[in-house]
Amino acid sequence: MATTQFKLPIGAKRQVTIPSKAMELLSLHQGDDLLLEIVGDRAVLSPAVSVARHELPEDLWKKFSARLGAKSTDIPLDKFFEEVDRERKKANRQARQTRAVSTNSRKKSQRAATAVKAEFAVEKA
Repeated sequence: MATTQFKLPIGAKRQVTIPSKAMELLSLHQGDDLLLEIVGDRAVLSPAVSVARHELPEDLWKKFSARLGAKSTDIPLDKFFEEVDRERKKANRQARQTRAVSTNSRKKSQRAATAVKAEFAVEKA
């Protein structure tokens, strides 16, 4: 198998142009898909092939169909949004409490500073 290499500059929008010779060698056409695979420190581009389910070999179809359906970790969408809302409210409550503590500490510091200033003013007079 012959090896052919192409240097592909990355454009401003992180896009690359596939040279026509590479398209020809891989029998690719406009609109086809490529699969980008990262293997260690290498990027491997391969033509992506879509196959209708009814055209898959039976053993492969059984393997894929075993992955379909509900998983033990799946939750209904409404439950997910309820959980997100609950977490958001909890975070807001904690933020308000933190601000309240911070405000109280600042007020105490201001009162202490005022008391020190008043005491200093009395000593000065």
